[in-house]
Amino acid sequence: MFFIDVLHDDLDAIEFPTFEEAIGLLDLAVRKRQSFKDFDLENLAKDCNRIGFIRQYLVLLLAEVLEDKTAIVKGLHCALVNRLAELGWLTKTFFISTNYDVLIDRALASRNDIALDYGVDFTNYISPAASSDNYKPVISLYKLHGSLNWSYCPTCNALKLIKYQQGIIKLLTDPSQALCTNCKSVKTPVIVPPTFFKDMSNSFLNIVWHKTETSLRDVGHLIFCGYSFPDADMHIKYLIKRIQTNRTDQLRITVVNNYPGKKQEKAVEEKKRYTRFLGTHICFTNNTFEDFCRRTEVFL
Repeated sequence: MFFIDVLHDDLDAIEFPTFEEAIGLLDLAVRKRQSFKDFDLENLAKDCNRIGFIRQYLVLLLAEVLEDKTAIVKGLHCALVNRLAELGWLTKTFFISTNYDVLIDRALASRNDIALDYGVDFTNYISPAASSDNYKPVISLYKLHGSLNWSYCPTCNALKLIKYQQGIIKLLTDPSQALCTNCKSVKTPVIVPPTFFKDMSNSFLNIVWHKTETSLRDVGHLIFCGYSFPDADMHIKYLIKRIQTNRTDQLRITVVNNYPGKKQEKAVEEKKRYTRFLGTHICFTNNTFEDFCRRTEVFL
């Protein structure tokens, strides 16, 4: 589609499309029920639904890249969770993630004194918030854009939790793992890619979004970590704006999103996005996510 021959062109000299542009074309084609030449959405030809096929592989490629990148991030999320516990604030905190990786999942699951709640029931993991057998404090983690350890069967309309591993990558490495044990249908990832045309129709995600909004109503301090407030996340902006305006007190907002080598113009543009949408009563810090994890009490 972008006139690039990946087998013969000099790839170092090519300006590739962004991930958002590439998958955005496919998402919009699905929405419009349209095709591109040689890339059909649905027909009776031999290579039918190439758009859906390529889109699925782009999502799995995203999972593979994250698998490599998150392997080098060690200990920060555990440090954050453990520091919150030491301060006595872990049970007063709930987590929202727009990331697909399972770093925060693993950190929370590593503690034996709490129960982790995703907001939905899985075929192999019932929400502890709804279980009469659970006697531990419940800590909520709501993953608004899905997760690499969620496996969905569209035939059974059932969700399985691949315990705290980025297990959806097995759809690439071991296709036999992609079959539902109940109906033998091919399972799919629950991943909402970073495009302007986000498909939020999955019923389990709808439950997560509803519980997120309900929980945010009682929050006094909202802290953004490693989040640039991108224009494409209008669903999240809508959610936060509802929370901000439908309350009698002022919501405290803190932003922690600095990192080594971050350009000043990028920081300025990011601050403009926040203040333009949420107002000027925001505490912007020059600190990194590592600073927040190590010295959490300074920010709270």
